[in-house]
Amino acid sequence: MTEPIPLRPDRRPARSQADPSEQAATGRPERAPTPPARESTLRRADVYSRPVVDGREVRENAWSRLRAFVTYSLQSAGERKEAEVGAQLAALPGPTRSNTVAVISPKGGVGKTTSTFVLGNALASHMKLRVLAIDANPDFGTLASLAPDSVRSDRSLVDLLAELDRINSGPEMRPYISQVPTGLHLLAAPAHAEVMDEVTPSHYGEILAFLGRFYDVVLLDCGTGIGDPLARFAVERSDQTVVVSTPEWITASKVLGALRQLRLERSTLVLNQAESDAASRKVVEANFRKERMRHRVAIPYDLRLRTMLDSATYSLEGLDRPVRLPVKRLALAVGEQLV
Repeated sequence: MTEPIPLRPDRRPARSQADPSEQAATGRPERAPTPPARESTLRRADVYSRPVVDGREVRENAWSRLRAFVTYSLQSAGERKEAEVGAQLAALPGPTRSNTVAVISPKGGVGKTTSTFVLGNALASHMKLRVLAIDANPDFGTLASLAPDSVRSDRSLVDLLAELDRINSGPEMRPYISQVPTGLHLLAAPAHAEVMDEVTPSHYGEILAFLGRFYDVVLLDCGTGIGDPLARFAVERSDQTVVVSTPEWITASKVLGALRQLRLERSTLVLNQAESDAASRKVVEANFRKERMRHRVAIPYDLRLRTMLDSATYSLEGLDRPVRLPVKRLALAVGEQLV
């Protein structure tokens, strides 16, 4: 019977083994082999000197420049702005390591889960990142419920915690996550509050360290408040935070007070359910500006968005521009702060 040929990791010559007695005599470790000099190669740009779109070379001439000018002139200001934000999103370099983003608010009902969901979808679809959103709400979180019924997993982060030692690849995680059409992955909180009560910050630390092997960005959809141990852990562990508020005074004042306690470095404010011309929004934004929150995004209330989320049929491009553009700006604000 023929012996199988052992596999080699590459085709380079195997490194010769130095004589231990010689190495001991010289007192110097074996010198690493010198890498071969780079040889000139044929580049794709040498063959295709012009841009290629849909299999055809784009020739720049007077006619093409005129056509581009006419197309640009016919666009509305909103279309040009959205195209600009889309180009900026596509041009972002992306993270150099796995990033954790905490979505927080001291008030409930402001739209943390909605903000987490639309942000994760935009990062996955427009920046082509591997994104996981975790439901870190200790009180019956609803994040995973936004996934269509056909793809929703019935397992939770507690089930994943119990199997961490047995999972060694991305496909082995599939039973524990729900994947929406954009590629965003969702990890549910336990359905029973007494089980969630047993999940400690150290458990979240363990699971975040594990997930960093598979995802570019991990979003934490935190519960209401910033004082409980889990929320404090999320803020301290995260690379950046998304703070969610509404323009009402009673909510905005609480969020402002929380910001003064946290003193966040990398952060983005989401002003949810904001009317475009309301005087209250302008006053609130001015006060948040004083807190040095350079990134501020106002997302208006939209019945279509609410229906999409409730029916698990969310589509960013299906929203009207007044809602679609702020969502893309939110993704751009977070994407610019990835490390």
